[in-house]
Amino acid sequence: MSNNANTLSDIKKNINLYFGEDDFTIAEEIKKEKEDFEKRSGSINVHEVNWNDQNLSKDEKMGKLQDGLMSGSLFSSDKLLIIKNSLFSLSRKKKEDEDKEESNESVDEKDELIFKYLKNPQEEIKIFFIEEGLDKRKKIYKELVKLERSGLAEIKEFDVPADFRFENWIKNRIEKSGGNIEKDALNIFAISLGKGLAQKNRSGKMNQAYNLWEASNEIGKLINYCNERKIKKEDIELLVKSKVDMNIFNLIDNISSKNKAKAILLLNKQLEEGLNENYILTMFVYQFRNLIKIKSLLDQGLASQQIVSQTKMHPFVVQKSVEQCQKFDTQTLKKIYKKLFDADLAIKTGKMDARLVLDLIVVSV
Repeated sequence: MSNNANTLSDIKKNINLYFGEDDFTIAEEIKKEKEDFEKRSGSINVHEVNWNDQNLSKDEKMGKLQDGLMSGSLFSSDKLLIIKNSLFSLSRKKKEDEDKEESNESVDEKDELIFKYLKNPQEEIKIFFIEEGLDKRKKIYKELVKLERSGLAEIKEFDVPADFRFENWIKNRIEKSGGNIEKDALNIFAISLGKGLAQKNRSGKMNQAYNLWEASNEIGKLINYCNERKIKKEDIELLVKSKVDMNIFNLIDNISSKNKAKAILLLNKQLEEGLNENYILTMFVYQFRNLIKIKSLLDQGLASQQIVSQTKMHPFVVQKSVEQCQKFDTQTLKKIYKKLFDADLAIKTGKMDARLVLDLIVVSV
């Protein structure tokens, strides 16, 4: 089809740009598109090219792209073209002996081929561009925006769901897979996977501590284990390795309660499980720093939810820390933190053995 006058009515949303950090949902959407297309037209006219595929040369990638963008076929008039990492990222194949195979000319050649197609799209070809991010300076992006405004294209961002949206995602995923989960178990499951442990990257965007691929695998494991009964809190504690280190909380609970024998047993258990002494000390420092910060906010009259909002800490971490703050006054916390700081320095300078330092801390705090 060469007449753009028919484009608005005949090529509705045949050009799609999917981008974002949630590559799991993007992959599922594309899988469904392929399955639906293959039911109608067979698999012969599904064309895929990934510009980051190191097993293909530049010429092979260009050949796949050209084949996909050509209209007409002996078998079917319809085509599905899936193009990954071609618009806004260069190929990752960077071998030292490549004589500039991935030169600026090759990138321009690929871009111009796509740009030329976007100027005169074909109604029988449905395209999905899959990208990690955007470069809004590129003329291809500006052309896609024009097409979207005309109703010919869709530009869709896929973000990893956060907070309550992540819990809803888990619940819906479990039910879609034929399972069910108790309400309190749902919250514990989300926390175990890393809900609330997000950190800001350099651009100021929040990076979640979990990914949906991992979450989906854990859901499948729980559903198989529970075998049609509801998923309970105990199932999660048994099968899912939590990203919130409960052992550190338990260890500090026993230290603050002066239960030194139990604290030593918990410390030995962590070391037997392969945790490094320096890691345990780092977690001590981290948690007592949290306690000082939260103790100060409590003294100012802030409630737990206000502390969560202000510190951006995990709600569960705040809850446990508030409980532990009740066992210490501010001066004691500062003294312990100073002792931990000195211990860390002694280990790093080789003045003391890490294991000995941990034992001394447990019995002397």
